[in-house]
This record gives sequence, C-alpha cells and structure tokens, in this order.
Amino acid sequence: MRIHASDHETTVTVRGTRGPAVLLVHSLGLDRRMWDPVLDRLAEGRRVFAYDVRGHGTASDAPKPFTTTATAADLVAVLDALELETAHVAGLSLGGAIAQAAAVAAPGRFASLTLMAAPDRPVPEAFEQRARIAEPEGMATLVEPTLERWFTSAALAADTEGVRYARKCVASFDPATWASIWRGYGGLDVYERLRGFPAPALAVAGGADASIPVDGMAAIAARIGSGARFEVLPGAPHIQTLECPEAVADALGGFLPAEIDIP
Repeated sequence: MRIHASDHETTVTVRGTRGPAVLLVHSLGLDRRMWDPVLDRLAEGRRVFAYDVRGHGTASDAPKPFTTTATAADLVAVLDALELETAHVAGLSLGGAIAQAAAVAAPGRFASLTLMAAPDRPVPEAFEQRARIAEPEGMATLVEPTLERWFTSAALAADTEGVRYARKCVASFDPATWASIWRGYGGLDVYERLRGFPAPALAVAGGADASIPVDGMAAIAARIGSGARFEVLPGAPHIQTLECPEAVADALGGFLPAEIDIP
C-alpha cells in the first residue's frame, strides 16, 4: 500500500484483517522487510502494518535533512493515512527512537509502546563518526563493521538470509542519506520524558546485542516507570527479527492483545 506521510510517500506492508492495530518501525539502514520473519505470527488476531521510514526503502527520496522530529511526525501521519486513531507501536533500534519521539509528541495515539534494542539518548561521537565515514569513502567500508554490530558471529559465518538482506541494504544505501540519518539520530531528545507514560510499555533486550546492552534496556524500562515490562531474548543480537524471529514473535505476542476466535 502506498500512502502519504508528511512531505513524502512511503509503502506499507499489511498483514491481518481483524483485531488490534500494530505499527512496526524498522532499524536504520534497513526497511520494512526487516519485519517479514515475524509478520505472520503477529498477524494472528491483529492487523499489522510495517512502513518504510523516510530515507529508507521506497521512502529513500524523502526530503533531507533527516530529523527525529520529522520522523515522529511521519509516524503520526502514517497512523492518519491508515485511519488509525491509536495503534500498538513497536520499534527496533532507530525505529524505537522514532517511536519514543512520537510517543512524547502524541502519547494519545499509542495503545502501547514496545522498544527493542533502542536507545533513549544518542551517542553523538559514535553517530558523527559513522556519518563522516560515509561521506568521503562511500558505503563499502561500513558494511562489515555494521553487520558485526547487528548479528552474532555464528550468523555472519553462516551467511544467513537475514545477513544477506542486511548486507545488500547497507551496501546500496546512499552515503549522503546515511550521513544525514546518523546526524539526525544524534538529535534524539526523549531521555526521562516518557516517565509515567500512560499506555502499557515493553522494553526488549537482546542477550547478545553488541550495540545496546541488556542493562541499557533495563534502565530505559526503569525510566519509563512501574508500568513498563522488561524482557531479555537470550542469544539475540541487535537486529533481533532477522536472527531470532521466533523469540521476537513470542515476546511481542505475549504482550500485544489479540482478537481470539471463540469456538
């Protein structure tokens, strides 16, 4: 489905025909297909939507510069285009940062918030370094270091389908857009601003995540407050859906409400 999101168009993948609405927001450098391994499971009793974030996939020609304020507005615009007053929003990594920014700006649009391997404050030096490398050198030198942050060594050695998909995405990314996204990511401003969030919240950590450690996600759950649940996926790396989809589906399926068939 093609829809209008703020100042650009994007594509939405849709699964399920009934039940609560779930909106999925993907990681930096990938696109909505990152969620494919879990869509069918999540669509059991739910309507699930995954869209391309500006600068990615079919939204790669969206206006720059990339900012978290703009992407938060985009998320709300996607809800509007899909005629969803509220949705259960889940985001991984950058997607989780975008979800948090939107939750701060428009908490009433959230039936729940799920954060997976997502920071609530930036690391400016690291983000700027990744931006700077892309500009003069292109993407070739960034591919393998990025994959090493995203996957376990076992998955990289096996060259799994998820690894191949991620490698292709990063290698083909426009360097100027990559730099703009990392710099915009550095403007994330949600730290301590979701305390007492009015809807249910879940924070999911990967036990083998090289980017966002388990204690970092636990601290985010604590900052949201007593209403936030925290779960660790043992052995899961940063891009949880591409290496541990069953564990992700179990965690989200146990948190998100669903419409159940009654015999």
